[in-house]
This record gives sequence, C-alpha cells and structure tokens, in this order.
Amino acid sequence: MNNSFWGKLLDILTDGRHLFFTFAVALSSFIIYYFRLVPQYNRYLVACSVAFSLLFFVQIVISVFYWTVNIILKHRSVENLVNDSYCLEVLCNLYKNNGNPLDLDNLNGKVISLLNAGLIYKVREMPLQFHSGFDEVGHEYSSYNITSLGEKYLIRKLESK
Repeated sequence: MNNSFWGKLLDILTDGRHLFFTFAVALSSFIIYYFRLVPQYNRYLVACSVAFSLLFFVQIVISVFYWTVNIILKHRSVENLVNDSYCLEVLCNLYKNNGNPLDLDNLNGKVISLLNAGLIYKVREMPLQFHSGFDEVGHEYSSYNITSLGEKYLIRKLESK
C-alpha cells in the first residue's frame, strides 16, 4: 500500500498472520476474565477482550472483502488476456497440440502475462536459444503448455463466439 498510517494499518489488518494473534489475545483475555484468574484487573480484561474481539472481526471482514476484490480483479484481467488476439492464438495453438509443449519466447510480454495469470506453465526451466535470423538474437525460448484453467477460459471464449 502506501506509507501513511492508514495504509500501514490496512496492511496489518489484511495480513492473515495477524488474525491468529488477535484471536489468541481476545480468547485468552476472555478466558482469564471468565474464570476470574486475575480478579483485580477484571474491567481491563473486559476492555481488552472486547477490543481484541472487535479487532478480530474487523480483520475478518476486511480480509474477506480484500480477497473478494482481488479474485474479481484477477478474473477481469484473465478475461482481458483471453480477449486479446495474440493470447487467444497462443492458447489455441497450445490446446491443439494435445499436451505437447510449444516453444514460446520468454521475453514476450503476452507470454509473461499468460504465465503470471496461470493460463500456461513452463515445462522446462532451462531456456532454449534459437537464432534463426538477425531479429531473433537475444530471445530465449522455453517449452510451455496450457493449464486446465487456460483450457477452461479458452473453451468458454470459443463457445461464446
């Protein structure tokens, strides 16, 4: 996010690592209050228990909202990728190859976007160097294959046409 107080607070609230800590503090202060283990601090324990319980529920609500928004935005970006003609062509070629990998350029922005979206995956990590002409110098090729998610989006796109 940003470096402001509210940005840092939102980062802390949406981070799943802090959910358990907040839940543990709220639960332990409630148990200490309920069993009257420290009777002279009862009102402080009630305040601590209420505060951390509210913070825990706020964290859950913000996290669910944050995760939902991320899922929606990822779905939209994947839809935009599938609507691109070059990406659709790459997905079609990989699908027509029936599980046999194709060599694609590692430095191509569309291939990188498809890889980051989880629509394709690298079969081999070691890049292959092909120099078939002066324009091809400096390009690295690796073997790629289509994922089940890529197949799903491709079939949905082809059925809508």
